[in-house]
Amino acid sequence: MYSRPFDDHRQPCSLRSRYVTLTLVLAIVVISIVLAFYKDIISTKQSVAEHLSVIQADHDTLNTIKIDLIAIYRNIDLFLLDPSQGNHAETANKLISSSLDKVNDFSSRHPFNGKGLRKKSAPLATKLSQLRDSFAALTALRMDIGRQYPGMAISAFEMTAPQHNISNNLQLLIEEIESGSLEPKAKELYPLLLKSKTLWALQISQVRIYMANRLASFSTDLLISQATSLNHLHQKFLDNIKKLTHLYSSEDSFDGKTVLQSLIKDTADWFTLFGQLRAVSESGKWRGDSYTMKTVIIPLTDEISSAITHLEKWLTLREDTITEQLRKNSDTLSTLLFSIIGLFMLFTLGLIFSLDMMVFRPIASVTEALRSKAYNQESPALEVSDSREIRYLVEAFQQMDVEVNQRQNALEHQALHDYLTGLPNRFMLNQHIENQLITAARSKQSFTLFLMDLDNFKDINDSLGHAAGDTLLHKVARELTEAVQESATVARLGGDEFAILLPDTTKDDSQKLAHTLLHTLQQPFSLEGKMIGVGLSIGIVSYPSDGTDIKSLLQHADIAMYHAKRHKTGFSFYNSNKDFFEENRLSLISDLKSAINSDTLDIHFQPQIDVKTKQVCGAEALLRWRHPKYGEIPPDKTIELAEYAGIIHQLSLWVLDTAIEQCAAWQNSGHSLSVSVNLSVQDLANPDLTRQIDQLLEQHSLSPHDLTLEITESGMMENPKRSINVLKALSKMGINLAIDDFGTGFSSLSYLKKLPVNTIKIDQSFVLDMDHNESDEIIVQSTIQLGHNLGLKVIAEGIEHQDLLDIASHYDCDEVQGFLFGQPQQAAEFLEFLAQTRQGDDGLQPAKQPA
Repeated sequence: MYSRPFDDHRQPCSLRSRYVTLTLVLAIVVISIVLAFYKDIISTKQSVAEHLSVIQADHDTLNTIKIDLIAIYRNIDLFLLDPSQGNHAETANKLISSSLDKVNDFSSRHPFNGKGLRKKSAPLATKLSQLRDSFAALTALRMDIGRQYPGMAISAFEMTAPQHNISNNLQLLIEEIESGSLEPKAKELYPLLLKSKTLWALQISQVRIYMANRLASFSTDLLISQATSLNHLHQKFLDNIKKLTHLYSSEDSFDGKTVLQSLIKDTADWFTLFGQLRAVSESGKWRGDSYTMKTVIIPLTDEISSAITHLEKWLTLREDTITEQLRKNSDTLSTLLFSIIGLFMLFTLGLIFSLDMMVFRPIASVTEALRSKAYNQESPALEVSDSREIRYLVEAFQQMDVEVNQRQNALEHQALHDYLTGLPNRFMLNQHIENQLITAARSKQSFTLFLMDLDNFKDINDSLGHAAGDTLLHKVARELTEAVQESATVARLGGDEFAILLPDTTKDDSQKLAHTLLHTLQQPFSLEGKMIGVGLSIGIVSYPSDGTDIKSLLQHADIAMYHAKRHKTGFSFYNSNKDFFEENRLSLISDLKSAINSDTLDIHFQPQIDVKTKQVCGAEALLRWRHPKYGEIPPDKTIELAEYAGIIHQLSLWVLDTAIEQCAAWQNSGHSLSVSVNLSVQDLANPDLTRQIDQLLEQHSLSPHDLTLEITESGMMENPKRSINVLKALSKMGINLAIDDFGTGFSSLSYLKKLPVNTIKIDQSFVLDMDHNESDEIIVQSTIQLGHNLGLKVIAEGIEHQDLLDIASHYDCDEVQGFLFGQPQQAAEFLEFLAQTRQGDDGLQPAKQPA
């Protein structure tokens, strides 16, 4: 509990008000200081901005002139390279005039120190004027081709004739061989001619490259390198000519020697002319405009660049002066900012101290109280400051503490108890079992666990409603609680499932309690004005014989409970010797679902024999399931698993589909047979049963009269009203109906009259020993007579030898089936059985039994 530290009625001041007031005072001080400097700062900033804007514009103008100067130089080069291409001379003149106008304009419009700027820009304007005049003189010189390129006549006219002669002569020698006029004695002659022709083409290309580079460059270094390369090519060419001269001395060529002499002469003349071309090209006489470029244009552009650089330096100096003025203004502003920062630091220190005293410490005490509360420890005293917010915080914490305690208690109860009955739930039961396991292991004692559920609880819910079901669960919970000792734990696990944990209990005590519970719950309950009886199925396990952990105990109790429900024994003790199907029920259910979906189940057929005609008149379809791990699963266990898992409808439809399809196939192959299929009692609760069977018959084109549905006697009597309605609907469709295992149940003859059945099948338990047991023989005789009196056909099962057949025939039994005529077989084997069955004067003979 927390003591309230508020022993006076004074209204505490608001912490928010304090901080708002302090903030307003500081804001007024800061605003006053800022306004004192604001006007001067703005004025200086505007002046500096104007100066810097003009200087930046001047820089931009100079940058433009520099860019134009590069463009001027490029256009002059392009003009000198080929005056006929483009309007480079006109472009260069326009750029020079534009740059001169820009210099004159920015020096005349400068609002600050315009006179000084005009003086500084005068040399730049003068140089631009000189460049304009010099380029005009260069243009006139360049347009005179005779003065411009003195070496082009040598290349264009004098070198052309020997050059063509050499190419033609080489081609003449090659064509002489290619045409077959000459068959060379030397194998290397033809390849050498081709290589020589290629070398000559390379020399011509090298001269062209030499001339192109001469036109495009003012440097002779590259020309000398190219001429040296040409010399090497020419030397290789001369070596080839010598080799050709030697080879042709041994050949019978008509023109070979004459052509080679002409080649040698033309080659010498051509190379001599190339030497003259080099002398012109690598001297100052190659271009008339080179001297003008080197001595006038290039120096002028360098001087213009230098003038621009000097002017930029002067502008930069002016910019630095103005920037210094701005820096001083910035220093003033910095002082102001530091002053403001100092004030804020003082404010922050005061705020931190105030928050620590009035907020942080009280909140820390509340935090510590919350942490102590989280670990279920005693909470320290809360520290409270004289502020409205902290007082509200502490009050809210104390109120929250009360609410949290109440909610925590409620949540703990909800987490451990069933919301409907108030009994412990599955989680709390597991805790109690865990504690009991520890106690029992230490004290070497045993304890017992009951697992139970109500019988037919779903029917009560469906017929009377869920409210009535909830009321019933309340009453059952109360009865269970009153029937056990206080040390026992009664829990509801969900739905209609309950459990009882009994410490230190023997098997006899458990059995007595089970009888008591069954007797108590058999007494009718009043629900919705009706007296309702409730059945109970109980599974009982003991520690340590039936399990040593929670999982195994609950699992084994569930198995025992299922056994009690299945066999209607009320309660059942777990027995580890029971077949493995109950132990492995969950995994087998999953495997069965997979087998149905993957169509890996199988159907065997057992023949049914007409006693009078002694011929096969039908076959009973019997389900077979070979498990990949456990082998052959008995059919009754397969049906039991399907009913438990709620997939019996799906399994029955699979069997119906397979059997109907097979029967239709037999009829199509010429065998007039019918087929019988067993239905589960749960199939009668399938509202779509008749529609689904009708679809299967139509799908496989089988007449309803060729299908017989067999339902056990006990299955029909479990819910007679529902069974009669479903069977009437099936009978109306034309389907034959048979009561299977007749005589093993306790059906009323009044119900038997109402059932729309066509056939009764006498259970084999009465047939197998009727040749030795007079009582069994009387039962069989009476059943046959009863069936005939009711207008029903009678089939006897279990006919395994001739004596049994003789007795059944003697009492006018209509049909028989059993191992005497054949065991259940797969469809293919059954068809082979039909083909091998011998027909004689005495009718059908017993088939040879398979090994």
